Amino acid sequence: MRAGRLALGLALGAAGGAAFAALSLPLPWLIGALVAVAAARLSGLPAEASAPLRNGCLGVIGVALGAYFTPATAALIAAKAPLLLVAAAITLAFGALLAPPLARRAKVDMATAWFSSIPGGVADMAMLAQAYGGRPAHVALAQSLRVCAVVVLVPNLFALAGLRGEVPQISALLPFRPMWLLPLLLVAWAAGWLLVRAGVRAGWMLGPLAVSGGLAAAGIAPSGVPGWLSAAAQVALGASLGAAFGRETIRPLRRYLPHAVAQVLLLMAACGAAGVALAWMFGESAGAMLLGTAPGGVAEMSLTGKVLGFDVALIVTLHVTRIFLVTLLTPPAFRLLHRRGGGAPPGP
Repeated sequence: MRAGRLALGLALGAAGGAAFAALSLPLPWLIGALVAVAAARLSGLPAEASAPLRNGCLGVIGVALGAYFTPATAALIAAKAPLLLVAAAITLAFGALLAPPLARRAKVDMATAWFSSIPGGVADMAMLAQAYGGRPAHVALAQSLRVCAVVVLVPNLFALAGLRGEVPQISALLPFRPMWLLPLLLVAWAAGWLLVRAGVRAGWMLGPLAVSGGLAAAGIAPSGVPGWLSAAAQVALGASLGAAFGRETIRPLRRYLPHAVAQVLLLMAACGAAGVALAWMFGESAGAMLLGTAPGGVAEMSLTGKVLGFDVALIVTLHVTRIFLVTLLTPPAFRLLHRRGGGAPPGP
């Protein structure tokens, strides 16, 4: 039974990706799979996604993106520490500033509003909200909406605006050597597993990225990731994102849904303005900074940068810096700012 639901989810995701690719839409395999599976779930079809398969495919994406960390690129990134820290701090500050208005509008407690607003992992933010007396289901919905909205809207907005870079898709240009790629993936997956076991958020992505990026920074390029494998990984990731939107998830939270959507749009607008301002201040590409400060996932925004020809290494590093600061600062910042009396829902 479950195998059939998983097969249906993958089949729908592949069909959605193929349809979007045929229409020449941006990031088709990821977005097409997301839209197709989400639509199926909301219509009541029993489409599901496999978490282990998603994790393995995140490893494939991490290996492909790590190829952008050439020795020259790695040296440039190391010199951009002030930009990385400022961009991450601004993104988190926007999330924190938008939390109190969300609590008032949606009539939820501050813990729920805070962990709904900070751009972090779905499961991580939901668990933290529960630990501080918040409502984990509300937070999980808001975080899932954030990731999916950014994934769907940002590439299409870039396409409408004609924003493109000139960085080639390095991993696709490297020769495909199956006998080298397989051991590379095995080592990458092992690194991801170790990071997850150590409690590192996004370990399934960051471990393979570290392995591939470390080799690339040392001037070693064992194998490129072929386009068909990258597309298959994106289908699995998109199906996993879309599977989060079932009737059983949305129906109990329908009153919170419009407030969560508004929050996502406000956060996207604020982060977009920050990205443009930082690009001007630091002399960086506006496209790369918009993707690097966008409140989406590291895999999705980096893939967008790869497809559109922007500096993937910069985009990845901006998101990794934000992930580190979210993990380090979010709980103590909440305790400092809102713990006193933050557990009770505000009045009407």
